[in-house]
Amino acid sequence: MSAVGPVSASGQRPGALRTAWSELPVLLLGSVPVAAAWAVLRSLPPGWGWLALLGVGLVVLPALAVLVRGCEVLLEGERVGVADLLLDLVRCWPTAARVTVVPTAAALLALIGLHVWRVSHQTWVLASVGACLAVTVATAVVAVVALPYVLRTGEPARRTWLVCSYVATRDLVPVLAVVSALGLGVWGAAHLSFALVLLLPAPLALVWACALATATRRSRARLASRSGPRPS
Repeated sequence: MSAVGPVSASGQRPGALRTAWSELPVLLLGSVPVAAAWAVLRSLPPGWGWLALLGVGLVVLPALAVLVRGCEVLLEGERVGVADLLLDLVRCWPTAARVTVVPTAAALLALIGLHVWRVSHQTWVLASVGACLAVTVATAVVAVVALPYVLRTGEPARRTWLVCSYVATRDLVPVLAVVSALGLGVWGAAHLSFALVLLLPAPLALVWACALATATRRSRARLASRSGPRPS
């Protein structure tokens, strides 16, 4: 498991703020695909919730993950251009979608189950809905780590989910911080104009990248302490 970058724990937050300020135009332009996709989905009729769910899981989140990857590169002290973000969006979208499709499919099955329960009023359907919701929550938490990880390493799906499950379960606080930030972002994006929605993806991506760096660094330190010095 590779670390996000050589950003120290003490200097990560000021460095992130300086990076966000110096690269603000790039981050804002990189936010356009995310905000545009969200604006299209928000304009859907209320009865098309299933399509909005698919759009968020398979379009918005992969696009945001590419922006997170760009923030990771910036935190490593390297430069990222708008062209780099656009090329990564095209190149990395299938890889990111293969991660997000798991919680998206589980959430869609839960939505279908709720519809079946409203129509049939069969109590046993609620058990299926509960199971789907549990899978949705569990895989969504792991996907917070898995999305940037798979874009950075290109690891196969099985190894990605195993490694990221370890990181997410051992360092849950940074992961939940990302989930909370995303929840607040979704709430804000549901009520703001497009011009203001455009300002949300960049700080969310930066928070995501910093939290992932913290979780990954702690997991590496924990593994190193468990292995200990080898006897000569």
